[in-house]
Amino acid sequence: MGVSELADSRVIDCHVHIWMLRKTFDEESIHGQTEALVEIIEKGRLEGMYAFDSLSHFPLYFKARHPGLFYAGGYAPWTGRIDQMPDPDWATYIPRLIELGYDGIGEMGSKPTTRDAHVPLDSPYYRGLWEACEEHKFPVLCHIGDVEDFWHEETTPGWAKERGWGYYRGDYTSLEELYTEIENVLDRHPELPITLCHFLFLSPHLERAEEFLETYPNACLDLSLGVELMYNISRRRDDYRDFFIHHDTRILFGTDIGMSTTLPQHLARITMIRRFLETGDEFHTPDSADDLLTRYELPYVGLDLPKSSLERIYAGNFRRLWGDEARKVDVDLALATCLREGGTVMAEAFKGLQE
Repeated sequence: MGVSELADSRVIDCHVHIWMLRKTFDEESIHGQTEALVEIIEKGRLEGMYAFDSLSHFPLYFKARHPGLFYAGGYAPWTGRIDQMPDPDWATYIPRLIELGYDGIGEMGSKPTTRDAHVPLDSPYYRGLWEACEEHKFPVLCHIGDVEDFWHEETTPGWAKERGWGYYRGDYTSLEELYTEIENVLDRHPELPITLCHFLFLSPHLERAEEFLETYPNACLDLSLGVELMYNISRRRDDYRDFFIHHDTRILFGTDIGMSTTLPQHLARITMIRRFLETGDEFHTPDSADDLLTRYELPYVGLDLPKSSLERIYAGNFRRLWGDEARKVDVDLALATCLREGGTVMAEAFKGLQE
C-alpha cells in the first residue's frame, strides 16, 4: 500500500526531527533541509508538521519561509545535556520563545543515560520549565525512557546496540526510575499540556497505559515509531482497538521522521502508521523502511478505527493542544536573537527572508 491509497484525511505529524543539519550547517544545507520537509508534506499527504531542532532557531526559519505548513518546537535540554543551558531562567525563556513564534517545547526528555550525567526531570533544574509551560499553556513533546528490551543484552537488537542504545552495561537509570520522574512532574503540574513520545514505551502493557491515562488527564501519547509499538499492539489487537477508541482524544499521530533520512523511508513511516490505524490489514515492515524499523516474522494487524477517532488522532488532538494555526514568526526578533547568540549562519538565512 502506498500513500496515495490512504484515506483522504487531514493529518498533522507531531514528531519530526531535522536530519540534514547534523553534520553540515550552512546555507545550502538549510535550504535543502527546508525543501525536503516541504516535499514530505506534499508527497506524504500531510497537512502540516511539528518539527524541532537544537538551539539554532532553524525551525523558525522553515516556518517563516513556508507559512501554514509548520509548527516549530523550541529547545529545552535533554536530561543528559544540561551543559547546553547550565543556568536557565525559565520564567523569561518560555515567554521569549512564544514571542519569537515557537509553538511548543521539544522534543526533549530523558533518553537513558548514565547516572553521573542524568539530571532528573523532577529535579530543581527543570522545575521552572514545567511551571512556565503550565502557566502559559505551552505544550511539551517529551520523550521518556526507551524500549524496555534495551535494558537486557539478550533482547537488545543489533541495530540498537550499534547506536549505543543498550543500557545493560554501566550504571544507567532504570526505566521505572524515569517513569517515576515524569509521574512526579505530572502530579505537581496537573494543567501541564504534555504529549509523551512513542506511546511512553507502554505498548507491551495495555493495562498500565490505561491506568496512566486515567491518572493523568492532562497527558497524551504519540504514536511515533519504533515499530515495536505496532507489533505489541497487534498481539492484543481487539483489546487495543477498544483502547484507541475510548482514548481517541489522548493519542496523536507522529512518525519520528528524521530518524529516517530518505524520502522513501519517510513515506514508509507515514504509510505504515496510517495503514495500521485506518485498515484491518495484516502486513509487514516494507523494504523501503529504514533499518530502525524491525522486520518481524509475525505481521502487524491493523486497528480499522472509525473515522471519528482517526480525525482526532490525525489532527484534532494536535490542534487542541498546539492551536488551530501556528504562531507567526517575528523574523526581525529571530534575526536579532541569532546575532546575539552568535548564530551567524541562521542570521544570514533570516536576512534573506527580509529581502
